[in-house]
Amino acid sequence: MYDPIMRVLTVLEILQAREHVSGAELAERLEVDIRTVQRYVARLQDLSIPVESVRGVGGCYRLRPGFRLPPLMFTDEEAFALSLGLRALRQLGLSTFVPASEGASAKLVASCLMHFAKAYKQ
Repeated sequence: MYDPIMRVLTVLEILQAREHVSGAELAERLEVDIRTVQRYVARLQDLSIPVESVRGVGGCYRLRPGFRLPPLMFTDEEAFALSLGLRALRQLGLSTFVPASEGASAKLVASCLMHFAKAYKQ
């Protein structure tokens, strides 16, 4: 992943998935240095995404409590196709894609839960 825009979006995904993340963890995950992580966080803040930081030993980044971007929306057929593809990746044991498939699975579950909640209310 060498595209800076993709890395900024990855920072956002990680922050949404976890309560708090250290700069060192983000740097390692994105294969960049700490200063670059700081620039990515600044870009998110420029987009009015409320990323908070705690300085010092044990410092971390986190999204303001309660902030959540809406999940992706899938049709029933798209959700089914994605779930089959993700299961196939796990069955094939392609460890290179584990982080990506975990993130995709979380998005898929979130979007399906929203869909079923809306259908239930009707």
